[in-house]
Amino acid sequence: MRTSIEHDGVRVPIKIKQDRRRSIRYSITSTGVNLLVPRYLPKAEVEAEVGKVKAWCIAEFIKNPDLLNRFRVIVYTNGEFIRVYGQDFQILIFEERRKGLTGKLVKGNYVEIKVPIGADETAKNQAISKLLSRIFSSYFLKDITERVQYYNRTYYQEEIETVRLKNNQTNWGSCSTKRNINLSSRLLFAPTEVLDYVIVHELAHLKEMNHSPRFWKIVRDVMPDYEEKEQWLSKYGETLKY
Repeated sequence: MRTSIEHDGVRVPIKIKQDRRRSIRYSITSTGVNLLVPRYLPKAEVEAEVGKVKAWCIAEFIKNPDLLNRFRVIVYTNGEFIRVYGQDFQILIFEERRKGLTGKLVKGNYVEIKVPIGADETAKNQAISKLLSRIFSSYFLKDITERVQYYNRTYYQEEIETVRLKNNQTNWGSCSTKRNINLSSRLLFAPTEVLDYVIVHELAHLKEMNHSPRFWKIVRDVMPDYEEKEQWLSKYGETLKY
């Protein structure tokens, strides 16, 4: 079950899940609001809980505007510039009689995006956001892979299966047991030293698949001031978005 709440021009999705539980829980995550209710709860009572959650959310958004800002959709305009991984790109948006949205990077650092005439603005900009993430992830993957390999070769000497850039919203990176390094494409907007910290962090997991004191020592040995980078992400991470 899904619904949403709108505040200050921002629409936030609410996901309602009914399962075998006695209590009611709700929280604001990076992708929306989660509401967990008992499976046996009547529909009228579920709707009442949704009303309570919406009121609680508005109070939280007023108290902490950054919570709401994470859900704001960037509005893209024809001709504007976007800086990604230290390079400036100009976005060119063309409205056409078409059903879907397409885009590509063309010579001269232009991103051509074709959108349906009369498309809903929110849906259009959400689609452009996902499209830009895919375009720039593909374009910069070779550079980021080389950066990962540099740190691995210099400090770790571990086997790496693949390096991927994904539009992750819930984490900045991950390291799988199959030795795949996944990095959020949003890091292409971050200062280089912050990107490097996430790379170092995930590579350290190749040696220690946890966050034990031994793990943090591995990170610290490579980057003694890593905590400053974590603080930067905590403070400004929500601004890194397409």
